[in-house]
Amino acid sequence: MKKGIRAACAGAAVLAAMAWMQDAQAQRAPWWERQKAAQAAAQAAEGDEVTAQADAMPPPVRQPLSHAPAIRREKIEGPGYTWIEAGVARLDVDLYDVGEHGNGGYARGSVAVTDNLYVFGGYDRVSKQWNMQGERLEIAIDQAEIGLGASLSLSPRTDFISELSLLRLGAKLDYRDREYPEDDFSGRDHLYAGKLMLGIRARPVPNLELWAKAGYLRVDDNLLVDHSMVGNVGLQYRFTPEWGLVGEAEFYEDVRFYRLGVRASF
Repeated sequence: MKKGIRAACAGAAVLAAMAWMQDAQAQRAPWWERQKAAQAAAQAAEGDEVTAQADAMPPPVRQPLSHAPAIRREKIEGPGYTWIEAGVARLDVDLYDVGEHGNGGYARGSVAVTDNLYVFGGYDRVSKQWNMQGERLEIAIDQAEIGLGASLSLSPRTDFISELSLLRLGAKLDYRDREYPEDDFSGRDHLYAGKLMLGIRARPVPNLELWAKAGYLRVDDNLLVDHSMVGNVGLQYRFTPEWGLVGEAEFYEDVRFYRLGVRASF
């Protein structure tokens, strides 16, 4: 009897334990499913929020292609005022019914300070030599210049310019006699002058620049050179945007300068 009661009690305990396990599994399964459902709902809500924000944002505005300002285009198309240049020079002189010439070289440059102001300078030196039966005479003439220029745009490719500069005109004479060395002589001298020029600079096509200027040269009192009107004409042919070939002629009353050189523009 006791064995039957014990068996019945053990069976009841087993049945109760199995019922509790089934109930526990039943309780755990819905909670896990609830957690998964809650996570899925949160993700769906987050996705809907991002979509709503994207829909609320205005569509991107396409910016038009930018172009260089008009004034910059004009500076590109018009004459340039920042450059350096060097080349060969020739000087023709007609003084006191005597015509002579000398050859040499020159170097000069210009720097744009603002859109309408620039500083410039240069140096020319030419010489001439005569040899006669042991006698040698050499004369060298040089010109140094520094000045300030202003430009006024008349059109995208044409400027009106005015230039004021100070010049130092120098000369050197050297005489040598092999038979009479006591007669050898050497000396130099210089004078100063002011020059005012007005003119036009134009760039009719991208690879060609032209200029023409006229003005007045006022010289210190001396016995050889007097005040004079001045004219200047020239051109630059650019075979690349930076490099060009320059030819120029400058006319005084009794003196003419001719220059042929290479210019680098910046």
